[in-house]
Amino acid sequence: MHPAKKLPSSEFAARTGRLNGILRRHRLDALIIHSEVNRYYFTGFTSSSGVILAERGEEPLFFTDFRYLTAARKEVCSMPAKMLWRAAEQRQVIAALGCSWKRVGYEGSLSAARFLELQTTLPDVEWIDISGDVARLRAVKSIAEQRAMRAACAANDQLFAAVVEKLHADMSEWEISTLIRHQCSVFGQEPSFDPVVCVGRNAAECHHYPGLTRLRNNRALLLDIGVKLDRYCSDMTRTLFYGTAGNEFKMIHQIVLDANRKAVERIKPGVSCEHIDKTARDYIERAGYGKYFGHGLGHGLGLDVHEQPGFTPGDKTVLVPGMILTVEPGIYLPNRCGVRIEEVVLITSDGCELLSSAPTCQLNNILRAG
Repeated sequence: MHPAKKLPSSEFAARTGRLNGILRRHRLDALIIHSEVNRYYFTGFTSSSGVILAERGEEPLFFTDFRYLTAARKEVCSMPAKMLWRAAEQRQVIAALGCSWKRVGYEGSLSAARFLELQTTLPDVEWIDISGDVARLRAVKSIAEQRAMRAACAANDQLFAAVVEKLHADMSEWEISTLIRHQCSVFGQEPSFDPVVCVGRNAAECHHYPGLTRLRNNRALLLDIGVKLDRYCSDMTRTLFYGTAGNEFKMIHQIVLDANRKAVERIKPGVSCEHIDKTARDYIERAGYGKYFGHGLGHGLGLDVHEQPGFTPGDKTVLVPGMILTVEPGIYLPNRCGVRIEEVVLITSDGCELLSSAPTCQLNNILRAG
């Protein structure tokens, strides 16, 4: 597998231009971007340190330290790259830069210590959280991002098939998790998140941490996996059964699958996220398992595995073309069994496109000998 590729430079130039929209919308004198993922979103450059500074009427600037400066000046096309000030000089530099600022945008994810330092350095500034503005920009994927997400989801389908092919009796959850991590380097660059591997009754724990429970006949296996390809995340859950599935498992699996499909059928532009969540939630409730579905139906997906918006109760975001979200209903019966089925969907002009395509029903399979 190749090292991560980045999108065309025109993508980052367009995103940088949208920073001016945030400045105008909030009547800001400046805005500061600190987080690594958002620095990448606007520059196309990955580094462990750096700051984007955009001032009203001025060209945005990317500051990074000595370790990255030469590379940044070669790779960042959306804005000039400058030497980042030393930590010991932080207050002096910020005080000089911000001597005329009155309203400044910042990311709400900034650490309390760093935010307090900014407040202390510029005590007369009104600080405006622009996290939501940036999240809304990232929520709608460009055509190039949509292509990247299709590729990541296709790679995840291949990852799933390869993992299932290599499963055998007596493997522990931890061994299966290790196998998934190894295969991620074959089909992408790294996992999107720590794999969730649940054997048997452990699947009743939504995010069970892999342990030493072993895969054997007549046990279910829940796999929640994702691979990063060219920095974009995929995410998918399938619940399998090895041996002869009992009636309860088959029934719950079918209810979850039907809830998933009914939600997907309702997805289109103009519909609210909470309505899609309610579609699946109501179906599971009518089947008698409402109290066993305790998480949101899905979340946005992109450079991060959890982005805005989300298919959750109370999220009134209206779907628009270009958004990419997961749809993952589940039923979890404590100390008995659990089933989750997760797809990735792209909102299109008249509905949605299913980006994940791995089989959703693999029951009564016979394990290979260990």
